[in-house]
Amino acid sequence: MTIPLIGHDDALVGVLQVLNKRAGVFGDDDVDVATALAASCAVAIQRMRLLEDLLAKQRMERELEVARDIQRRVLPKTMPTLAGYEVAGWSRAADQTGGDIYDVIAKDGSVMLLLGDATGHGIGPALSVTQVRAMLRMAVRLGAGLDDAFRHINDQLADDLSSNRFVTAFLGVLDTATHQLTYHAGGQGPILHYHAARSGSTLNVATTLPMGMMPIFRATEPRVAVLEAGDVVAAITDGIYEYENREGKMFGDQRVMDLVREEAGASAEQLLKRIVDEVSTFAAGAPQNDDMTLLIVKRLAF
Repeated sequence: MTIPLIGHDDALVGVLQVLNKRAGVFGDDDVDVATALAASCAVAIQRMRLLEDLLAKQRMERELEVARDIQRRVLPKTMPTLAGYEVAGWSRAADQTGGDIYDVIAKDGSVMLLLGDATGHGIGPALSVTQVRAMLRMAVRLGAGLDDAFRHINDQLADDLSSNRFVTAFLGVLDTATHQLTYHAGGQGPILHYHAARSGSTLNVATTLPMGMMPIFRATEPRVAVLEAGDVVAAITDGIYEYENREGKMFGDQRVMDLVREEAGASAEQLLKRIVDEVSTFAAGAPQNDDMTLLIVKRLAF
C-alpha cells in the first residue's frame, strides 16, 4: 500500500509505503490509518526541511557578514596628509559585499590612487577587487612604478578570472611636487577633472582595456593631468552615474559636474558628502542596484 505525503501547500514531499500485512490484504481501515499517518509525516518532513533551510541561510548570512567586515577593513581608515592636497574616498555596496574598492597609498613624496569596479556585485567581485588591492599594495612595497603595477596586476587577473569577468580600474600616481597626476584608466570612465581657473570640467574617457580581459604585451601610454590650484579630479564608479530614481531616470554625469562646480571651494570631504547626499535625495527611496564608490583629489587653492 502506497500513500503520497502531501504537504500543507499541496506539494508532494515523499511517499509512505506499507508492506506485508500479516493477515489478508489491506482494507479501507488500513488506508485511513496510513493516510492519517502520512499527513503527520508530511508535516514533520516539511518542518525539518524548513529548519535546515533556515540554518543554512543563517550560516550564509554569518559568512557574508564576515566577508563584509573583511572588505570594510581593507578600505583606508584614514587618508594620508599631503602637502597642498586633500583626498577623500567613500564606498557603499549594493549587497552585503561589493565589487568596488578604492585605496590611497602615500610613499616618497607621491601617492598611488586606486579605484576599482569588478563586474557584478557580491562575493565573487568582492574577492576580485580585494585581490587587486592586495597586489597593488605588494607592488608598491616592492618599488614598482605605475606601468609595471598596472601590467602585472592585469596579467595576474587575466590568468585568474574567467573570460566574462574583469575589473575596470583607475590607477594613478600623484606627484605633489610637480602637481602631475599620471594614470591609467582601464575601462574606468569618465574621470572628471574640474579646472578651477575656468570654472569648468572635462570628462576623460578610459585609456585602455579593463583589467583581466587579456594579458598586456605593451602598456599604453599613461595619461597625464596637471592639477592647478583649486583643481579637482574625481574617479567615480557607474553606481553613482547610473543610479535610477523611481521614474527610471539616471543621476547622470552632468549632475556630478554641476555639484563639483558648486562645491569647488569646499573641502574634498565636503564635496564627496554633497554628491552622496544628492544621489540619496535624487533616488527618493529607489533601491540601490549597483555598488557606489568615489575617490576625490583636490589641490588646495593656496
